[in-house]
This record gives sequence, structure tokens and C-alpha cells, in this order.
Amino acid sequence: MTYEQKRLVHYWVVAVVFMSIGAYISFSDTENGQVAILILVVVFSFISVFQDFSYYTGFGDGSERIGRFVEGHPFLKYWLVFYCVAVLPVVLYRMLTTDNDSTSNTLYFFAILFLLGPIFVISERERFLRMGN
Repeated sequence: MTYEQKRLVHYWVVAVVFMSIGAYISFSDTENGQVAILILVVVFSFISVFQDFSYYTGFGDGSERIGRFVEGHPFLKYWLVFYCVAVLPVVLYRMLTTDNDSTSNTLYFFAILFLLGPIFVISERERFLRMGN
């Protein structure tokens, strides 16, 4: 593993830890949840200052725009079509008809995660492989 790949993986680990803590805070019933999230964002932003983001100019290996990146990956294109046509309407209907705010927040979180997650995972995988060459 090259030095650049190690730095990228280190940043992934830090980001996942901070996002996990943020998700825990936002889903828990704490009085000062907004202040805790704000502190977490400030600390993460401070850590990000020392990260090299020159390779984050676009998506994937060629630093493409998101539309061109999705068009170049048939799996992503089919996933987005299937998700937006079959899954997302059911999730939105469930969010609108539930009386429980916790269920609605959880569905909102997973709706965004499954919509954008595959794009970022494939993009980061390509970026990681490019740094190895």
C-alpha cells in the first residue's frame, strides 16, 4: 500500500468514526444534541484542514462529474433507476404516514444512504486503486 493510499484509508477511518458518533448523537434522546453535533463538525473540520483534497475534484478515477460517472458505470445507473422507481416511493410513503418521528428520521437517513452511498463507494474504490499505480 502506498503512502497516499494509507492517508486516504486513514481519512476514511476518521470520517466513519465521526459519522458514527454523529449518527448516534442524532438518533439518541440527548438534550444538547445540536451542540454536540456542532462540536463534532468543528473537530472534524479541524482534522480535515490537514488532509490533502487535491484528488477530490470529481468522482472516480478520471475526476468526472457525477452524471458522466454514473453513465460510465451501468450498475450505478441501474441501481439508481431501480431505487428511485421501486424503493424510494415506498420509503417516502412510509415516512409520510408514520406518527413516530424516530422511524421517520431513520427512514430518511437510510433513504439518503442507499441513494448516494453506492456512488461514493465506487468512486472511492477507483480513487484508491488509482493511487496504487
